[in-house]
Amino acid sequence: MNNIINMNVCHCNDFDEMDLCETSYSFEDFVVSEPVKCALNEEEDLAAEPRRISTGSADSHNITVNKVTPIHVVTSDQYSDIFDQYDVLPGILGTGHYGCVRNCQHRITGEKFAVKTIDKSKVVRLDHIQREVELLRSVNHPGIMRMVDCFEDAEYVHIVTERYTGGELFDEIVNNTTDYGCLDEAQAAKIIKSLLESVQYLHSKDIVHRDIKPENVMFESNEEGSSVKLIDFGLARTHDAVKQGWMSNPVGTPYYMSPNVLKQKYDKSCDLWAIGIVSYILLAGYPPFNGTDDEVHYATLNAELVFEKDVWGNLSKPCRHFVSMLLNKDSEKKSVTAEEALQHPWIVGA
Repeated sequence: MNNIINMNVCHCNDFDEMDLCETSYSFEDFVVSEPVKCALNEEEDLAAEPRRISTGSADSHNITVNKVTPIHVVTSDQYSDIFDQYDVLPGILGTGHYGCVRNCQHRITGEKFAVKTIDKSKVVRLDHIQREVELLRSVNHPGIMRMVDCFEDAEYVHIVTERYTGGELFDEIVNNTTDYGCLDEAQAAKIIKSLLESVQYLHSKDIVHRDIKPENVMFESNEEGSSVKLIDFGLARTHDAVKQGWMSNPVGTPYYMSPNVLKQKYDKSCDLWAIGIVSYILLAGYPPFNGTDDEVHYATLNAELVFEKDVWGNLSKPCRHFVSMLLNKDSEKKSVTAEEALQHPWIVGA
């Protein structure tokens, strides 16, 4: 399983409407690390390296980072103070290049949430924050992270969301991988069914996530059988294939990028490919295409999908068929949809 650690790097090249080469500020950046300067914390950035980070292309360093200016990113004409409504707890849950995540508590109801604080001076494209907030405001589904509030002051944007305490799906994989596989089929199918239902909902609203991976799936609680939540809309966008044609900017994380994304001619089905990769990893404990970024890209485009007997010989034919269906590279065949994937016998029985 160590093979998939530190390989999760998001790439993006050229413009695709609002897409731009830059370091992602998404939730996966906010992992346990040293504190960075943000609200309630005046320590200087210690240049800490997060455990797993999505980054832009090599051209990112040529872009000048915005300085703090009285610009409104998510509010129309006036700033708002998060501390008027919430007590933000001092402990840092995680940090990243653009800020930090903390627990917060509503001052009237006492309800606890999580708040992601983004330092606007460190973000290259402020309209990307605006896009993420707008998308989060537009979605309402039990399998998707729910935004509760959003505040903006002169220096920061504060995104208040539900608080999930069960940890990342990534850690569940690491903790359960053996030489003979990972999660049992019933547990894996339940998780994949939830992701498919979330993606079906997003696609019905012409939203494509573009960064589905175990780090972006959270367990709601530590209880056995806890539901999962799809998080991190930092690379998500709206897309109407009929009106807009193909998407061309190859954003995502190497292990989970589909052949069509790499060919820079893709649609919403890229999310289904990513779910296929997640399915393979949940069952086997390792990705189907492995190596350096370039090696993963080459294998994604050219290598055959292999089911090693030592692992997959212990699993059912329906689960292998399901994974093969989602990871089909035949350009002559129409890509599977979320609705079709949900009708697969392996998922129906979950």
